[in-house]
This record gives sequence, structure tokens and C-alpha cells, in this order.
Amino acid sequence: MSMGLMSCVGAVREPRSAVHKSRGCFTNRPYATLALSFLLSACVHTPHPSSLNTDNTWPLLSPASLGQAQQIAQILHGDYADHTFTLRSVVTVNAQLLTVIGVTSMGLRAFTLKYDGEHLSEERSPQVPEALQAQQLLNDLQLAFWPLSALQQSWQAAGGEISEPYAGTRRLKRNGVLLAEVHYANDAWNGRVWLRHFDYPYSLFIESSPLEKGQ
Repeated sequence: MSMGLMSCVGAVREPRSAVHKSRGCFTNRPYATLALSFLLSACVHTPHPSSLNTDNTWPLLSPASLGQAQQIAQILHGDYADHTFTLRSVVTVNAQLLTVIGVTSMGLRAFTLKYDGEHLSEERSPQVPEALQAQQLLNDLQLAFWPLSALQQSWQAAGGEISEPYAGTRRLKRNGVLLAEVHYANDAWNGRVWLRHFDYPYSLFIESSPLEKGQ
């Protein structure tokens, strides 16, 4: 990973009210948990709300299942209950490894996730609360960006029903209940994606752009 990637800076806005490794499956709590934890570590740290827990778990797909290599910068704009946030991250994928780097508002690396299809490793800053299990963001990343056929094959055994009922829309259901919906404005890897969860009050607007070699 080049020094250019490491220097990406994320701007995080304060919430309107200050509240608050293994292999296989992870609880499907999204990027919002990550960004809110950053906010709280910089402001007021209170116990992580148990209401964020969910029974939805999904297998983690291998990097090779993406079927292509990607290296992108992302800006994530989110709404969670009465909070808003903006976070920056860098995602790198090749056939052997998926890497996600999260950056704090000070431009410092908060965490690094690496997954090779067998083992998930995590490095985190001491300032990141233990209540945050940052690897959970990979579920949402793959829901939005991985091929539909790969998700269907992997998540069906866990009860996930994934479909694209019409162009630009992807839906995740369990037992017929709609859990999440993804909307695409154009190419997901070089454009805008909107992800909305219905099992908790959370939505995410993702702007992705490819990184030039050497950045």
C-alpha cells in the first residue's frame, strides 16, 4: 500500500446529539457503526447501544469472487437515527487479498482490514472503541459491490435472498422480509451508490473513484 493511500483524510461531522477474527460470517452492522464510533471516540464515549445488534449474519466472500482487481477511494455520507457523518476509506481488491483502510478526521489511519479468503486480520488504533467490530463493514461493501451471482451462491445458504428486480436496484431479503436495498446511479466502482437498511434506521451514500497507480 502506497503512502498516497495512507494520506487520505476523512472529515467527520459531530452528531446532532452526543450519544453514545476469524473466518466465515459476521453480524450485518454497517458502516454507520464505524463512523459513529469515530465520532464518539472524539467526543463523548458511552456504551455502544445494544439496539444495534441484529441476527442477520452473512458469509464473507473471497477476494477472488469479485472477478476483477480494484483500487478505489470512497467518501461515505451517512444518516443513522438523528446523526449524520462523513468518512473516507480506501478499498483495494485483487485475487489474493481484500484490504480496507479507514481514516479518522485527523487524517490518521484508524483501522486496516485484510482478508485473503481464509483469514481476516485487523489492525486498529487504540482510540477506536472496542465496541466497534470494524470488519462488519465488509458485509455492506460486498452487498453493494460484489457480483450478484457470487452473493446469491454464498448467501443463499444463510437465508439471504438477493435479487435485482430492475436495472440499478439490488435487494436483500430474509424469509421474504426486505432488509436492505441498493441503488446505483452508474458504475458502482466509479460513481455513486445509495444503500438503505430497513432493519434499523440507517442509510449510506457512497461516492467511489478509482485511484491512479502510485497514489
